[in-house]
Amino acid sequence: MVATMNARRTTLIVAVVLALGTGWLTLTYLSNLQRQTNANTAPVLVIVAAQEIPPRVPITAAMLARVSRPTSAVDPNAITDPKQVLGALSLITIPAGASVTSSMIGHPSDVGLPVRMARGMRAVSVQIDKVKGISGLVQPGDRVDIIAQPPKSSAAPPPASTILRGVRVLAIGDSLEYSSATPSPQEANATTVTLEVTPKQADLLVMADLNTTLRLALRSPKEPLNSEPAEALHFEGPDSAPAAAPVAAAPSTDSALLRALIQNTPAPQPASGRGQSSGSNAPESSVRVIDGDHYASAGGSGQSQ
Repeated sequence: MVATMNARRTTLIVAVVLALGTGWLTLTYLSNLQRQTNANTAPVLVIVAAQEIPPRVPITAAMLARVSRPTSAVDPNAITDPKQVLGALSLITIPAGASVTSSMIGHPSDVGLPVRMARGMRAVSVQIDKVKGISGLVQPGDRVDIIAQPPKSSAAPPPASTILRGVRVLAIGDSLEYSSATPSPQEANATTVTLEVTPKQADLLVMADLNTTLRLALRSPKEPLNSEPAEALHFEGPDSAPAAAPVAAAPSTDSALLRALIQNTPAPQPASGRGQSSGSNAPESSVRVIDGDHYASAGGSGQSQ
């Protein structure tokens, strides 16, 4: 009888202990769940785009706003401190109202070539080799002069001209910057150089690249950019080649005709086959009319040079 009562008492004590432990565990779980729910619904101030921010532009304070959002609706890498955003560059288009995250912004070293260029400038690439590119020693950021050498069309060699001075090198090959002071073999053997020029200089550079031989001349960073003026590019015309037979120097027919019109004197007789109407000879005192590269006798048909 006594043993039975002791067993019942023991069983009752164990049941009470188990009930208390289960209650404590349940209470702890509910408390943690409530705490987590409150944390997820707690408002957090995040930085959002007040307007649509286009890609690759500096972010200003007018483009941003701070809004309160539940923690559960905030991206893990959302930015909450505006100091991290101001002055940075947008890497992609950020829609209005979207949270600004760390993956959406960067710095000039993180983005492409257009951000590195000054406003109003253009990037133009020209082909180089070991000689034209100064043995691969030019690096992005250096300043160079562009020397153009026209092709030889006569006995005398044409003069070389420095058509651009102090042009900034934007890239060598596809490298926007070198990771070390000494370029790698691949960078040193690049076959193109990209230069930052004005629109007018871009036209000149493309024309010179197609019609002349270009070389780079590396400038010292201690030298002012305007220390030397740029030079005009001169080409030798086809008239500079030796004539097939000796001919006495004389003004061209067009120059003589124009002088006759200005001075109101009889125009000279043009060479055979030029300046004559078909089937008839115009008198020497007839008036010649010059229209562009055509001239005609008074009442006659126009002739093309």
